[in-house]
Amino acid sequence: MNIVPLRTLRSVIPGSERALDPQSVRIAPVDPDEPIAITMRLRPDRAIPDQYTGESREQFEHEHSARPGDIAKVEEFAHDFGLAVDAIEGTQRSVTLSGTAAQMTAAFGTDLARYRGANEEYRGRVGGITLPSALAAAVSGVFGLDDRATSVSHLVEAKPTAHAAPAFTPQSVAKAYDFPSGDGTGEHIAVISLGGRYDDRVQAAYCAQNGVPHVPFHVVAVDGGADRPSDPGPTGENMLDAETIGTLVPNADKTIYSAPNTDRGFLDAVATAMHDTHHNTAISISWGAPEEHYTPQAIRAFNELFKEAKAMGINVFCAAGDNGSDDRVGDGDAHTDFPSSSPSAIAAGGTKLIASASGAIQSETVWNELRIGEGATGGGVSKLNHKPAVQRDLPIAGRGVPDIAGNADPTTGYAILLPAGERGKAERTIIGGTSAVAPLYAALAARIEQNLGHPLGDFQKAIYAAPADDFHDITSGSNGAYKAGPGWDATTGRGSIDGTKLLHDIALREAPQTTVG
Repeated sequence: MNIVPLRTLRSVIPGSERALDPQSVRIAPVDPDEPIAITMRLRPDRAIPDQYTGESREQFEHEHSARPGDIAKVEEFAHDFGLAVDAIEGTQRSVTLSGTAAQMTAAFGTDLARYRGANEEYRGRVGGITLPSALAAAVSGVFGLDDRATSVSHLVEAKPTAHAAPAFTPQSVAKAYDFPSGDGTGEHIAVISLGGRYDDRVQAAYCAQNGVPHVPFHVVAVDGGADRPSDPGPTGENMLDAETIGTLVPNADKTIYSAPNTDRGFLDAVATAMHDTHHNTAISISWGAPEEHYTPQAIRAFNELFKEAKAMGINVFCAAGDNGSDDRVGDGDAHTDFPSSSPSAIAAGGTKLIASASGAIQSETVWNELRIGEGATGGGVSKLNHKPAVQRDLPIAGRGVPDIAGNADPTTGYAILLPAGERGKAERTIIGGTSAVAPLYAALAARIEQNLGHPLGDFQKAIYAAPADDFHDITSGSNGAYKAGPGWDATTGRGSIDGTKLLHDIALREAPQTTVG
């Protein structure tokens, strides 16, 4: 009887299977000498808790890093297949390997080819990823073999229509929502970027125009940085995020993590933002796609990262999408955007905000301008992700999106300054989209934390624990399949936040209770 060596027995990584995209055409096999870098994500030494632990970052990372034995198995695997070990990040539970396409094909048992899709040419695969069975249990996912774009920025530029209301600045929206005072001193905020560039000269000019000090963003390149740094759309996204956060919490430690728009780049950017030396406590993500566009292994990896972020006291704000309940799928069904549908993320939906001359809210409805081609808020009920504990009493079957909402309608959008080059000259434009709401509320979380004087902890839990009076309940409008109504709904969540009231109630819940008698 022949004995099969242990390392030749192989197992499929659960959820790694890919079907052929019906909009893509196979062009040719991948050049066997094409260089490829991948990230292998590993299991934690101890299971990630479901809630905020209050532990120090150092203690948490020590307890939940990758197992040394698992890392050793990956190094042995790389040696067996001639792959280089480029980086080992124990706290991020990731190992970066590189090699040729031929080596990767042999190592992971998958056929790689060039494909032409609707909007790009990419390296792709069909079927699952396999590993030697002795290693498979240690690995939660392998990312980078496929380099197609996974996400779009949730930004909508206003059309030059006569009915558009005067544009807001981030400061005027913060005034309408009664944000507490604060400049972000001592706070740390991350922005995830999957394309474009950050222009600090434009940021400085915008801060000067709005009367706030200019403190530059740090820029950290992940996996080599953006594939196409000159793209105008993603550059506009970066400037919207930076100008929103930079004017609301100018003195915070602010970092943009720039990565390629792939599942590997996206995951590695989030993991880096969670574990690098900036010690971020809020992460703003303005990117996403219908959750069906991601592989199950990618959804599992994002969910695990966001669950870990919650346990560490890092609040992740995700834009809920800009294409209504259809989420740009076009099949007549309702779809939910990911990663905003991740149970541990704070999903940010969109409203149409009208303010009075004094800056107070005059009216606020669901953002829906689909009839004029200017988008609508995402929102719905996930078909793939379970309800978080904070939504257990809601009459829905899966994760409900969004949790909260804020001004996102481009007809009542934000006046943003864009850099020269992409559009010929530096210019102000009006931008909306739920990508404005994620950084808006990341800045609010920083102000609340600054006022508290200690870590905020789980902001999603605080949102659902707060009384109804801490929100402007949106009861008018729809995003297609879902209508607004009293209380939480799948268009605007609990509504837009009254920042000062929410701060007061968070502080009140933390105050020692006095017993009388």
